[in-house]
Amino acid sequence: MKKLLFLFICTLLFARINPFEPVVKPQNTIIISPTYFEKTKITLPSDARVLKKIVFVYQSVSGDVKQKEVQINKHIDFHKPIYISHSPQNFPMEELHFLNLFTMYIKNKKIFIQTKDKPLRHFFLVKPFRIVLDFKKNADFLTIKKILKNSFVKKVIVGNHNGYYRVVIYFDAKYMYKLTKTSEGIKIELQ
Repeated sequence: MKKLLFLFICTLLFARINPFEPVVKPQNTIIISPTYFEKTKITLPSDARVLKKIVFVYQSVSGDVKQKEVQINKHIDFHKPIYISHSPQNFPMEELHFLNLFTMYIKNKKIFIQTKDKPLRHFFLVKPFRIVLDFKKNADFLTIKKILKNSFVKKVIVGNHNGYYRVVIYFDAKYMYKLTKTSEGIKIELQ
């Protein structure tokens, strides 16, 4: 009995008030948002003669760290540096009109839907990645489908439902997005 009482007292001594509070407190709580990669220069050691492969380690949209290997297997001159450069794709401005319902503006991973109709709900679906928006309006029209060629938006489908219409925007890949309601409509920013 004394051993059980001793064990119980020891357990209480080591117990925390909130068991869900982490034991280790993070030291650095500042989140730094990275800027766009533009270019870098790599100088190889003097004994380098054949570049076998390049390994890119990247963080995906879901936060996972992944890697991609590019096989090269070519002779190189170590006297000259290797340059890697990147510039973000600038898509041309698109302006799409959908009857008297709304106008959609698309440019550089930003979408603006100009409408006075009240947004009801929005959500996203995967495979393929698309954003679905519902707007309140009693309208009568056949389904409208517009396909875009030189854009991160692949197609837009607008369908009529009882008391509302649905806008489905299909994308070329999975994105993180921020949706903001304004007095003029809906703004969508992709990352």
